[in-house]
Amino acid sequence: MRLVSTLALAGAVLVAAPPPSAPELQRTADRLIASSDIPGVIALFEQDGRRTVVAAGQADVARATKVQPNDRFWVGSVTKSFVATVVLQLVAERRLSLDATVERLLPGRLREGRRIRLRNLLNHTSGIPDYMQLEPWGSAVARNPRVVIAARRLVSSAADLPLEFAPGSQAAYSNTNYLVLAEIVERVTKRSLGRLLRERIFEPLGLRATAYESGHRVLGRDAVHGYDVSGTRPLDVSLHGLGGPWADGAIVSNARDLAVFVGALLRGEIVPRRLVSQMRIIVPGSHGQGMGLSKLGSPCGRWFYGHTGGTPGYITFAAGSSDGRRIVVVSVNGVGTNAIRAMGLYLDDLLCRR
Repeated sequence: MRLVSTLALAGAVLVAAPPPSAPELQRTADRLIASSDIPGVIALFEQDGRRTVVAAGQADVARATKVQPNDRFWVGSVTKSFVATVVLQLVAERRLSLDATVERLLPGRLREGRRIRLRNLLNHTSGIPDYMQLEPWGSAVARNPRVVIAARRLVSSAADLPLEFAPGSQAAYSNTNYLVLAEIVERVTKRSLGRLLRERIFEPLGLRATAYESGHRVLGRDAVHGYDVSGTRPLDVSLHGLGGPWADGAIVSNARDLAVFVGALLRGEIVPRRLVSQMRIIVPGSHGQGMGLSKLGSPCGRWFYGHTGGTPGYITFAAGSSDGRRIVVVSVNGVGTNAIRAMGLYLDDLLCRR
């Protein structure tokens, strides 16, 4: 549940422009919709606490409903940054250790659990196969895109398989890592992941639009519909869940809440700064992967830390400068090759503002 290529940016050299005013941000969002096959977009730009959020296009194509700035959407793999935050909070409380093995934390759960450490799960260096690439789940989802497969069964399908590489030797993105992390924090705390997210992040930060909605997808009245735009007309895939979603992509939120979360995390307000620094350490040879945070580039050489999320019908980018002073959140409700490219070009401009 992530973007296929971490929103590969265009690579052109851009001249930095001033931060956009609200009218300018609105005009750029309108142009994105007018010039692409993306049905709708919500964009947020924040600099030193001054936040602007705009929306353009349609939230529901069938009803021609306009997108609103506070509408909610599925954030996909941005969920992983939330889950990693809970894990690092438990590390700060000495209830977990980054060097603890999975075998110690979940005795007998994984065949190679003695070789895999908590940090390997967080930064995708465990070698555990991605359940999305395994059968019978791929065929089950192909037959019924709304099928829900228990997270425990998804982990079990990979638990007895050989590792794809020695833990820590390289990185390969695997959604299974975060399902295992969910099992660990639930076992350690004796609380559900949804409750932990609510009590440790959503409520303290006042994220009223954010929820962990695992299992069957449900669309609320303030939710943006998601579309596959790879064909001749948009196909509503809002309720397609890739077998879940679970700890790898089950959060629903809005732009404001994502900005608050990303800023608080990067500024060390919900995880100690020393551990945030460790979250930002990138695995050599990876696509910018750290422990729940990714290092995301821009054509002007400026770096951001956060996460991208790709899930049926939705693409989300939520990241900030290392000091948390600048935050950019963009979500579109159309997924397809041209849509991803158009969003990437749009992001190029926002990320390179002075």
